[in-house]
Amino acid sequence: MNGQVTWRRTYGGFGSDKAASVRQTTDGGFIIAGSTGSFGAGGGDVYLVRVDGNGDPLWSQVYGGNGVEVGVACRELPDGFIVAATSSSGTSSGYDLWMVRTDLQGGMLWNRHYGTAEWDLCNAFAMASDGFVLGGMTYGLGHPLGAAYVVRTDLDGDTLWTRTLPFNGASECLGLSVTLDDGVLVCGRSPGASGQDDGFITRLDATGAHVWTTYLGGDSSDRFNSVLETSGGSVVACGTNGSNSSVDQIHLVALDAGGQLQWEQFIGNTADAGGAEIRPTQGGGFVLTGYNTLNLGARDMILTVTDGGGWFQYGNNFGNGSPADGLSVDTTSDGGYVVAGWVDGYGPGIRAMYVVRTDGNCQTTDLTVNPYSDPLPVNGPSVEPSTITLHPCPAHEGETVSIRTAGFEDQRFTVIDASGRTVQLGTLRNGAGEFSSAGFRPGLYIVNLEGAIHLERMRLVVVE
Repeated sequence: MNGQVTWRRTYGGFGSDKAASVRQTTDGGFIIAGSTGSFGAGGGDVYLVRVDGNGDPLWSQVYGGNGVEVGVACRELPDGFIVAATSSSGTSSGYDLWMVRTDLQGGMLWNRHYGTAEWDLCNAFAMASDGFVLGGMTYGLGHPLGAAYVVRTDLDGDTLWTRTLPFNGASECLGLSVTLDDGVLVCGRSPGASGQDDGFITRLDATGAHVWTTYLGGDSSDRFNSVLETSGGSVVACGTNGSNSSVDQIHLVALDAGGQLQWEQFIGNTADAGGAEIRPTQGGGFVLTGYNTLNLGARDMILTVTDGGGWFQYGNNFGNGSPADGLSVDTTSDGGYVVAGWVDGYGPGIRAMYVVRTDGNCQTTDLTVNPYSDPLPVNGPSVEPSTITLHPCPAHEGETVSIRTAGFEDQRFTVIDASGRTVQLGTLRNGAGEFSSAGFRPGLYIVNLEGAIHLERMRLVVVE
């Protein structure tokens, strides 16, 4: 492991920024995608950052309109990059799955919107031999409670097929990957017999036809966030399980090619923990990221390595008392790892992209976190926006959201979820107020502001 490059870096501006995806590029650097509240024209935009092997920025780009854009994933192509996201700036009245194709400097070559006339969210992305696969959730196509949604396109972004996985009530795709035979593995959450969510893993063939579905869960909320196929044909997934212990645990499972359980592991038993993404290691095991609350009680980004049977080998926490979360992980060409997510308190703003490159033991030579204040310009909207502003937007589950408006009269506000249920209400005093998103499930919400003359509304996205 001698000579491995390691570092801890943050990227962003003076607002709220986060990384959702990181991959090493062929030249030894990294491409990082996520969301920014510091730059762009709307209530949140896609943020793409290109860095070299030492973490030094090469360039950054922002994509989005006057609405809300949430970056989900990025991958390198031979002549550029592809980015998957959720966008409210399309032609429909709601949100769409969104894909952006760029050149080598991040300049947009084309973009495509996918979805229905209702709200559609993107949570996952994978590359196929003939194109791309996006996954998430749709409230259209006869699914008012939401259904797991998969879109497959060719290399030009034109749709080849779409599928919904309705199950028993609301379901959501949270992760996906392409199989060795060009099929698609989908994982996520769906209602279980207990009334709480169970995790599911579904296999589709190359045409989108259903092959099998396996459910795993218990009497509490469970989900799978990432899934892959091993070189031997097994299916491995990671997520979060609340049914096996008094605290949430990282849940690892392996299924055979027919969807039957081969093994099951739970990591963590004294503090909450959850798994966000899993990748194969060069030694035949797995590396994953997510969070736990072992260190000083705050949420920490984690990096965990297991053997081929899912047994914990070693790992590390990154956060050191400041709230942090790991959302994406990759192996590096020198036998180490890179992990990305967000952290509070280490960047120039409220929340920053947090990226850590480690050696093969999940360690960094220096514990110092070096912040990068991006000089990207802060652009104003090109058209008159709503007089309501929400911050942060997107908001993380459990965050306090502030509301500001140009008026000074007292105004009542309500927050409504996708099913039309009021989940929060309150009053603005002198044009300002706030509410907690504690208990809000990830998804889309409408904030209605009832003034003396007319009703105004603003969309709010809540993410994990």
